[in-house]
Amino acid sequence: MDYANRGKVKVKKFIVDVILEPLIPLKRVESDLIFWARFVFLLRRPFVIGITGSVGKSTTTALVAAVLSHRDARQIVGPVGCTMENMNDDVGLAATLLCFKSFLILPWSYAGRLAMIFRLPFRALRVVLGRYPKVMVLECGVGSTANLHRLVTIAPPNIAVVTRIGAAHLEMMKTLDGVVQEKSVLVRAVPPTGVVILGQGHAYVSQLEQAARAPVIKVPGQGVELSQNVARVICQHMGIPEEAVNSALKDFKNPKGRLNRLEFAGMTVIDDSYNANPMSMELGLDTLAETAKPPHRRLAVLGFMAELGPEGPRFHEDVGAYARNRTDILIGVGELSKLYKPDHWFDSSEACADAIENLLHLDDCVLVKGSHSARMELVVKRLRKIAERRLSPPVQA
Repeated sequence: MDYANRGKVKVKKFIVDVILEPLIPLKRVESDLIFWARFVFLLRRPFVIGITGSVGKSTTTALVAAVLSHRDARQIVGPVGCTMENMNDDVGLAATLLCFKSFLILPWSYAGRLAMIFRLPFRALRVVLGRYPKVMVLECGVGSTANLHRLVTIAPPNIAVVTRIGAAHLEMMKTLDGVVQEKSVLVRAVPPTGVVILGQGHAYVSQLEQAARAPVIKVPGQGVELSQNVARVICQHMGIPEEAVNSALKDFKNPKGRLNRLEFAGMTVIDDSYNANPMSMELGLDTLAETAKPPHRRLAVLGFMAELGPEGPRFHEDVGAYARNRTDILIGVGELSKLYKPDHWFDSSEACADAIENLLHLDDCVLVKGSHSARMELVVKRLRKIAERRLSPPVQA
């Protein structure tokens, strides 16, 4: 028996479990990050636009930031910062306030944790003394790492936007009423001098309106149209000319994986692969039906929807029924997608990507959508490769 090695293991375990973990827990790093983000916020006091919702919050955040960053708008509101790369949880929002430009992952190693704790005060000081946004457009998520009660204390909003509310995060929130209560935290945080903007077309508008202390403006539309209408209201509130708004909207491109229309050789692909819930699935299917005109076929490649709790199977069945009138071919990916009652089924996005070419006809219109964990972007990548191969000249023998 190697008593020396066993002794070394015990010493190492003692150092890690008894000394390092209590001294530098990951929660300590997160708390320090939030502390310095709050420190920067209190000194620089940017105007905050907080955006949440079950669907469309990422697109709305990107679109509002793009419009406010237009040269004519920027002359009125000043520099604009915004949420990048879906950094919409507690850590992500704090990192955005500290001007991190890429997705921040807290370090697991103790050396990395210690280094970050030492670096954060210097970063905060540099950010405070440097050029800082006058306006922050912040996406506010809900989930295991995102708590709206905490987010609104880090950066209280001057304007709150709730796009639309539907079945999402039910694994944690349990009920739709729980989702509404969580989203209403952002609405209640806006002072009477601010404004609350609510997307219409869902059953919880009046409940959110009752929670508001600030004036409420309700806007119609779904998808990009709703995001555009929200941007127009915000710009009107901030005194930005309509000409500047129209110019910025014309140049806007949807974020990757969010209802992006891609024109490939011999097909149109609607890439909505980033994430999915029942409401966004219906929106994607509506977009497919509106985009594909006869005689072009409508193909929907739908992955499973995650985080829907015990009601998940029913939601999958409902989406499958909804898809029947909006598709010609329905393809399911993942175990739960069997409940769509698809025409073709694959156990994974990799398997679907390998077989998708055999299911395509010339000039098909294809919607690709599913939860992030379904990895539906692999299907989009394969469709792109198929199109590139179609464009390549044949090899001469």
